[in-house]
Amino acid sequence: MNAFISYLEGIVKLPTEAQKAIDGITVFRSHARNTLLLRNGEVCQEFHFVAKGLARVFYYKDGKDVTAWFTSEGAIVSAIDSLFTGHPSIYNIELLEDSEVYSLHYNQLEPVFENFPAVERLGRLMVTHNYLLLDERMKLFAFCTAEERYARLIEQIPNILQRVKLGHIASYLGISQEHLSRIRAGFRK
Repeated sequence: MNAFISYLEGIVKLPTEAQKAIDGITVFRSHARNTLLLRNGEVCQEFHFVAKGLARVFYYKDGKDVTAWFTSEGAIVSAIDSLFTGHPSIYNIELLEDSEVYSLHYNQLEPVFENFPAVERLGRLMVTHNYLLLDERMKLFAFCTAEERYARLIEQIPNILQRVKLGHIASYLGISQEHLSRIRAGFRK
């Protein structure tokens, strides 16, 4: 069983035939560091499961690169708004490390939903999970200090400081690199 199917099985127990159907429409690829899985202006058509490596979702605002999200091993990355609406995305999805990724084309998934109720339930649970992650991110900015956002990021991806440029982390936290340096110094005490 591949890593992507194992991940899905951790959410919903899938019948063997459903596993085979998903495996049959999933493409495994090894990508080099700095590969863009999606460029802004393109329509997102795939979900990507990061089996190995690290990805970031980012956009440009006022000529600056702004990190919206990090996805490490064992999680899915996509531009959900573009995927579901068919509209061009404002986001870029970049692999920050050499990565192993399972990709699933959204249009190929519909027949699998129709044939396997467990897969349709899986899709609903994954959308719910994604919504809750976005809700958590909004609450972090609405109710938490930069220090609390930093602590949460370190909790989610403990080795992120060794894997990601500090500028990307500062951007994700909504602070300057100098502020991030002060926060990191406070955490080392």
